[in-house]
Parts: sequence; structure tokens; C-alpha cells
Amino acid sequence: MFLPRAMRNLCSSLLLTALANPVLAGVDNKEAVAAYVLGANDEIRVSIFGAYPIEVKTRIKEDGRITLPSIGDVVAEGSTTNALANNIRRQLQTGGYFVDPIVNVEVVSFVSRSVTMFGNLQNPGLYPLDRPQTIAMMLARTGGARADAADYAILQRTGEADRRIALSDLDPQSGTGQFLRAGDSIFVPKAEEVFIYGQVNKPGRVAFETGMTLRQMLAQAGGPTLGGSEKKITLHRGTEIIKKASLDMLVKPGDVYTVNERTF
Repeated sequence: MFLPRAMRNLCSSLLLTALANPVLAGVDNKEAVAAYVLGANDEIRVSIFGAYPIEVKTRIKEDGRITLPSIGDVVAEGSTTNALANNIRRQLQTGGYFVDPIVNVEVVSFVSRSVTMFGNLQNPGLYPLDRPQTIAMMLARTGGARADAADYAILQRTGEADRRIALSDLDPQSGTGQFLRAGDSIFVPKAEEVFIYGQVNKPGRVAFETGMTLRQMLAQAGGPTLGGSEKKITLHRGTEIIKKASLDMLVKPGDVYTVNERTF
């Protein structure tokens, strides 16, 4: 399947960045989660191991607190999971409930500071915004776009109009592009398509790419057959019919081209 040039270039950059940064590659996502700062409405699981094990699954309240057996309210907002675990451990020891407890805190649902990544991605979902991230950096964390993805993404942000951003404008290494905010959504749609039939080696659908010319599209389709003519290509665009389409004309989504036989 044809992968648009902008997507190929971005994927190559994402791969290099991911190899240099294991967090982005997903090899060590634990580090990214450990850096996440808890906030209201995040759902967490607190596990306490000691004389009698305790496990509590709870949501951080609007005032930033959670309620645990024995010690009551504990401030969770503004802490990382490790910091909260250490705080709970100290309170359990101070209250005389445990001598040397082991406390583990994990995030079940990232709500207060997260970004939604959806559409034609390898691993769409909800991702914690644990550090400053550009769209390209977050795309790397999802594993990148699928082969049938468009060459642009749509940024959806509360209170603002949706913005279409060309993937070719994103640079995961320099950070060029939009920095994400908590609550943002990034949608990568499926690539639009154009069609080419007749005397061509690979007739059928071709993924549309912004700025693509008929010449480039024809190359993606394997070029004309021995009996096909580059000078005799018919274009059907809606109700319009162009009998001799120029190889340098820009392709539009939904175009249908027919490569006709050459005249010997």
C-alpha cells in the first residue's frame, strides 16, 4: 500500500527519535508514567503490603485528596505516584498501623493531564502528558501512523477551531510544531484516494497526497503499460471530463484517471 511521502519522511524521523529516546519508543513507558503529576479525577490504585494487605482503587477528588483506610484523607494532587506512595508509607508508620509497609501507587485512568490520540494510528488511546510534548513526539509514542493514514493530523482543542496540520511540518527532533495541552485530541484520518485505470501496470486506488501531480500518481501506479500513452489520459472529476490531462496537473481527492492506448 502506498505511504504518502510526508508520512514516510515523518516515520523515518520518528524512528530515529524513538531509537534515541526509549521513552518515546515505548520501551520504557514506566519512566514516562512515573513522571506524571497526579490531578483531580485521575483514578489510581493504592496497594499496601504488610501485616494485612490493603488494595484501594479510588478517584482523586476535586479537592485533590483521596481517602484510605486507617489514615483517612491524603493529598494526592500535585504528586507523582512514587511521591504519593512514600507519603502514604510515612503516614502508616507514624500512625503505628504498619512497621515497615511496602506501598505501590499506579495510575488506572489518566484524566487530569492527558491527550487523546485517535484515528489511523498504530496504538490509539489516552496518553499521559507527563512532560512538554509536541504532536510529533506524541505520535512517536503511539508507534506512528498506519500505512493508510493521511499526510496530515487534526488538532482539536477546547475553545478553539479544529486545526489541520501537515505532518511534513512536524519535526520530532527539533520540537517544531504545536506543543500539546492537557485535554487536546489529535486525529489522524484515513488518506483520501484517487483512482487510475486502463493501460497502467497497477490499476486501482492510490492514496492521495497533498501536492501530488498526475506524473507522481502515475509512477505510484507502476507507469503506463507498453500499449499505454502518457499523452492520452482522461480525467473524470465530478461532472467534468478532461480528455488530455497534463502530467503536471495537481491531483484532487476522488479523481478518476484512465490511461488510454497509444496510437501506433
